[in-house]
Amino acid sequence: MLNRRRRNREPPVVLVVGAGSAGLCTAAALRRRGVPAVVLERGTAVGASWRSRHEELRLNTDRWLSSLPRVGLPRDAGRFVGRDDYITHLESFSRELDVRTGVGVQRVERMGSGWVVCTDVREWPAEHVVVATGNERVPFRPEWPGRDGFRTEIRHVAELRRVADLAGRRVLLVGAGNSGVDMAGQLVDAGVDELWLSARTPPTILPLQFAGLPMDLVAMAARPLPERVRDLIAARVSSVAIGDLSAQGLATPSIGPYRKLRTTGVTVAVDRGFARHLRAGRVHVVPEVQRLDGERVVLRDGSTLDPDLVLLATGYRPGLEPLVGHLGVLDRQGRPLSGPGRPAPGAPGLWFVGYWPHLEGALRTHPGDARRIAERIRRAGR
Repeated sequence: MLNRRRRNREPPVVLVVGAGSAGLCTAAALRRRGVPAVVLERGTAVGASWRSRHEELRLNTDRWLSSLPRVGLPRDAGRFVGRDDYITHLESFSRELDVRTGVGVQRVERMGSGWVVCTDVREWPAEHVVVATGNERVPFRPEWPGRDGFRTEIRHVAELRRVADLAGRRVLLVGAGNSGVDMAGQLVDAGVDELWLSARTPPTILPLQFAGLPMDLVAMAARPLPERVRDLIAARVSSVAIGDLSAQGLATPSIGPYRKLRTTGVTVAVDRGFARHLRAGRVHVVPEVQRLDGERVVLRDGSTLDPDLVLLATGYRPGLEPLVGHLGVLDRQGRPLSGPGRPAPGAPGLWFVGYWPHLEGALRTHPGDARRIAERIRRAGR
């Protein structure tokens, strides 16, 4: 199925894999520089990953920092934009781009001095390939002992369409990262009967806003400072705005959020009411899951729970191995070896965009990374 009915007579100079924010930014930057590009998207429309998330989802970053280039998000979308408004934003931005939807990319291969992208429709040759399938493409599901015989429903938050549908249920939420903390607050607001939060590692929790400013603006202002100083600032903000939650089962993290992001790729959790619910006893923190037994969940301390639903907020993986894992361009965690805006090492003409999280928000970085890639591709074609 084609988003655009026209077809290029000659193979495109660039193929962009993925029609999310990063991929569309790259295609637009190339277009402005006169470089032909085609965007391949496995979904039926742009922003497929956004469409698959629950309808209550909202950005944790300020509207003007999350906008795509030259097409601002409307003021009536609010400071922290909701899922549907952001999808509309992606649709508006993509109208002048050559996006081919319903094309599942399976593998990227070398072909002479260029590349060929193998899809379920055809093979596409190109001089350059930009991979922009998203840093959160594949939901991660722990393989606990006893899972095969477990009779209670297990669902990842990526599969949840409406949080309100869980009203009245007893839920074990696994994972206290950003999605877990956000989901916990929403589940309480939705009226779940009982909520347990299984936390293996305590997160750094920061407020959505501090002193009237969105936290992504505060994080941007602190960017020039050394990592140690930024970690101290974040700890102080968390202490003032969130307070000590150790009495409720969440100890203060042993390392700062910037160091943690650099060493593990894990970012902070943003509070939208979670801390208030936790202190009020509407969320109960429990140890990590050790195994599953029939309809019971056995925790690390030997205690058991019998929830109606186990909801996984255990994060995502890029899932790049089937696509480019054979090319030697990924690290041991399956993430690109190249940095933002730079070609893959040992693979000229292969680029990655949108795989590096930032405490001040990843959406803000996509236009800049896209411009750097587009400019280097334009210069290579001279």
